[in-house]
Amino acid sequence: MERKIALLTGASKGIGYATAEMMAKKGYELIINSRNTADAAKKLREYGAVVEGVDGSLGDAATIKALIAKVEEKGQIDALLLNHGGPPVKPFMEVSNAEWETYTSIMLHGPLRLLRELTPIMQKQQKCRVVAIGSFTVKSPRAGIVLSNSLRAALVNALKTAAMELGSDGILINTVAPGYIATQRILDFNQRYADQENISKEEVDQRTIQEIPLKKFGEPEDVAALITFLLSEENQYITGQNIHVDGGLITAN
Repeated sequence: MERKIALLTGASKGIGYATAEMMAKKGYELIINSRNTADAAKKLREYGAVVEGVDGSLGDAATIKALIAKVEEKGQIDALLLNHGGPPVKPFMEVSNAEWETYTSIMLHGPLRLLRELTPIMQKQQKCRVVAIGSFTVKSPRAGIVLSNSLRAALVNALKTAAMELGSDGILINTVAPGYIATQRILDFNQRYADQENISKEEVDQRTIQEIPLKKFGEPEDVAALITFLLSEENQYITGQNIHVDGGLITAN
């Protein structure tokens, strides 16, 4: 079987881990990144995958350097997932200047720097698939999460630009926009909203579900399945897109 190398950031839990699991089962060699990769790497090796972990934040230049070094050791990169932990749940007036700087580095500068510095390798091999995980709030912002709304939107548009400029090199770049997926982050969101309104989390969950045409939360695997396809060579003609996986929450127009 042809050797395939995937670099997956934010891969220790949630959608990122579900993607890593699917790609491990498909025979990819994995370089995974998060603040602590040990547990995820151990579980992924149970599928027989070759897994190397790089601990650290995408906002740290040393982490970017270490990830690039791992790719250079492998000699190729076939798939790149750009993902990271989410920012604090805070309204506009409560976000400090320091928080803007910190999360701009993690959510925008870091992913773009990683892609930019890996691009010469991708161009040399004349192929790679790149996916970033965003959010439905890029298209339909929600109150109380200004950092996520704005920084994810900036990344989507930067990657659309890169997709236009790098397509002739065989580099296909897309973003995937999850809706309400049953990850710890969404559960934490709903608990915070419940606390603010002095109601139960179950009431907030039910209110959220009523917004969704499919009347249920999605699972991480629902999003990971699309990401895994977009990162594979089965994807031959999709690039520059921001694709929603949201149970119909944001309808196409």
